[in-house]
Amino acid sequence: MEPLEDSGDESAIEEAESYADLAAQAAAAMGRDDLSRRIANAKVRLKNPDATIAVVGEFKQGKSSLINALLGESICPVDDDIATSTLTILRYAEEPRVVAWEVEDGERRKREYGLADLPGLVTEQSGPASRRLELVEVYLPNPLLERGVTVVDTPGANGIRPGYTAIVLGYLQAVHGAIFVTDASSPLTHEELAFLKGAAETAPATVVALSKTDMFPHWREVHAANGDLLETAGLAVECVPVSSALREAALAGRDADLNGESGFPALIQFLEEKVVRRMTAIAVGGVLDAAVVSLGEMQVATRTGLEARLSPGTMEERLQASREAKARLDRLRQGNARWPTVMNDGLTELVARVDHRFRRRMRDLQRHADDEIAKGDPKTAWAGLTVYVREQAAEGARDVVREMEAGADGVAQQVTSLLAEEDFLIGSAVGSRPALDLSNYWAPRPLSMPSVASTVGMGLSGLRGAQGGLILLGVMTGLAGIALSTGVLLGVAAVFGGKQVLDERKRQVAVRRQEARTAIRQFLDEAEFEVNKALRDLSREQNRRLRDHYNERISERIRTCTETVATLERALQENGAAREAQIKELREQDARIATVLERLLQRRSEIAGPAGPS
Repeated sequence: MEPLEDSGDESAIEEAESYADLAAQAAAAMGRDDLSRRIANAKVRLKNPDATIAVVGEFKQGKSSLINALLGESICPVDDDIATSTLTILRYAEEPRVVAWEVEDGERRKREYGLADLPGLVTEQSGPASRRLELVEVYLPNPLLERGVTVVDTPGANGIRPGYTAIVLGYLQAVHGAIFVTDASSPLTHEELAFLKGAAETAPATVVALSKTDMFPHWREVHAANGDLLETAGLAVECVPVSSALREAALAGRDADLNGESGFPALIQFLEEKVVRRMTAIAVGGVLDAAVVSLGEMQVATRTGLEARLSPGTMEERLQASREAKARLDRLRQGNARWPTVMNDGLTELVARVDHRFRRRMRDLQRHADDEIAKGDPKTAWAGLTVYVREQAAEGARDVVREMEAGADGVAQQVTSLLAEEDFLIGSAVGSRPALDLSNYWAPRPLSMPSVASTVGMGLSGLRGAQGGLILLGVMTGLAGIALSTGVLLGVAAVFGGKQVLDERKRQVAVRRQEARTAIRQFLDEAEFEVNKALRDLSREQNRRLRDHYNERISERIRTCTETVATLERALQENGAAREAQIKELREQDARIATVLERLLQRRSEIAGPAGPS
């Protein structure tokens, strides 16, 4: 039994491939190997649409079991006492292997392991104190993964805390779908609903998997209650009851009825319709775009040659115009061209602007934390304060990525407008970016808490205060010749001892406040360091993508102009019979290109809806 059924978009894929093949054949016939490569690169994504699905939720809700049931094989470790603690990414490969990204002694290393080592890597088992795992990648020859699906198993949390929410929403910003796993023991909590609201706003498609229905006889009541809660919260999120145990038994026994009872066909259908087909539609759109652009380039060269032969008197003028156009395009590839300067300046200003905004946000967050710490004893407010700081820092990091995305689009539009002044029309080259995650950099230091030693120390401070008060009082009364009763002496001792205790308490609160300020400042400094690095990486990646995109398009247009100039130069040497033969051939070629291009543009507009590329 296949983990995912065949997609209903096979006809669309075949149609896109046929159009791409027609465009590639036309490009090959005209000697345009550059356009043929463009089309071939776009076709690769049809076989691997790259649909990423994240599985999120609390500890011990059945996330790993659900992933195993989806894949149809036991890969992720499942244990009653040990939970997944490391971000795990499952991808397709012909040969199984495990790749772990580790930070050891301050250095990031990539190490390969076997599948047998996976449980020790991704679960809460002890390891060297000097080693920290960032993530684990698992490569498998699995039918679901072979379709271009990537599954992400995220660490859980003991309750959906705001800090956990912020981190996981960072993961969801980089994926195409999310499965929130909650077991059938009880309805969704307020915290889970709050998390689902953020997830539904972040991930393009979100579904709730009500797990362990085989263990809880009242799961139907819980399922109905979840539906009411989601509706009341205004969340258009589907809740699907599933049983990983029944799915496993169904796959083992090839029992279709038991498989239907497991609930997984409904979950698979959701993923198929809302995630896989969406990414397939984007891949189809990319192929059609490549074919449209390539046929457009060929149409320019074909019609220029045809029109020149139909109007021989304008041939010299057309030849000169084509040479001038080629010269302008050649200048666009030179070091003094304006568009690289505009692009580089725009990205530099963007990084400076985003970095300043993030640093300002961290400074305001630091001041807010300092004010909260100064209001009372951090011992009582520390838990809530660290959650707030963690959430705000993670939200700031996600905003950095979003601002860089939007800003890079703006830079691309500036470059496009500049190139349009040279009669060179082109679209934006900015694509999606992975979200920035701060989970590996948050390790709040515990504040010093009251212990037996500190209690004894405070008691000794009180005794020292009482003793000092009695000695001072004894000296003073001795000099004055006054005799005091035992009760008065004890009262004086209590006053002096109490004052010493209060002073000691104030001192310990001051120490805790300083420790709290230091811990939060260290975290925010680490956050700024990581975000600054991420900004530089994003800027370099966007610079490279924009540069390569525009250089490739300019090279294609230069190739078109070169072909046009060569065609016109040949036309000048043709006699009447040769010219007529060329006119006939070019008309037929232009008609073929126009027919395919018209059908392509119509088909492209049909799929450019919500499911298509944005």
